[in-house]
Parts: sequence; C-alpha cells; structure tokens
Amino acid sequence: MKVLFDTNVVLDIALNRTPFVEHAALLWRLAEQKEITACLSNTSITDIFYIVNKHAEREKARGFIADILDTFRLVDIDEEGFRQALGEDMTDFEDAVQYVICTRNACDVLATRNKADYGDRPEVLDPSELIERIKAAGV
Repeated sequence: MKVLFDTNVVLDIALNRTPFVEHAALLWRLAEQKEITACLSNTSITDIFYIVNKHAEREKARGFIADILDTFRLVDIDEEGFRQALGEDMTDFEDAVQYVICTRNACDVLATRNKADYGDRPEVLDPSELIERIKAAGV
C-alpha cells in the first residue's frame, strides 16, 4: 500500500504531539519495515524543517530530515499539478496540493489528521483509520 503522509502526521512524530504520536509512529515503523510505501510531498520537507527547528535545536531538525529521507519516498508536483489544485473544491490550498500529489503519484491513501478539510474523498484517512485498514488487509 502506497501512502502519502500529510505534513501534520509527520510533525506529530517530530514534536511528540500526544496523543497523535502513537498512531503516526506506528505508521512510520510500518514504512521502515517496508510493510507500506511511505511517501511525502517534497513541498513538506522545508515546512517540517522550519517547524522542528523552531521548536527544537537545529541539529534535531537536520537529523529528522535525514530520517525522513531514509524512510520516505519523496513525491512532487509540477505546474500543471498546482493548477489542478487551484481548481479543487477545497478551502485550504495546501490540502488541495497534498490531494493532487496523492492522486498524481498513484498513492492509495492520504493519511492526515485534518480529514474533514478533504470533504468526502474516499481515500483520505486519519492515521487510526489507516492502521485499521492495514490490519484488515493482514499486513
């Protein structure tokens, strides 16, 4: 299963945000074990670095980015993708970009904590729902 992680799920791990870190960390471990293919938008990397650096020391931010690069496959978006995101019926542009990245890179699921912002799109799950789906699939 190919999963695009929204920035907020990765930040739950980096900033140890309870209670969300538990599910996010389990998904990260599944990615490390190659049970799922973890993807992350290349647009998220600088945001993650900035936020982790703001809340912790620079070396922690650098180390966390290195861990991401070891675990995640970076997926990107081009000009046409940004134009497509502008046309999505979503209030948050960043969420629209994440959704377009997910679909254009053939990800099966977009894992996010702000699922409501994506409307009724079927393959947008919060981390606990994704874990249940993975368990049901026998992974």
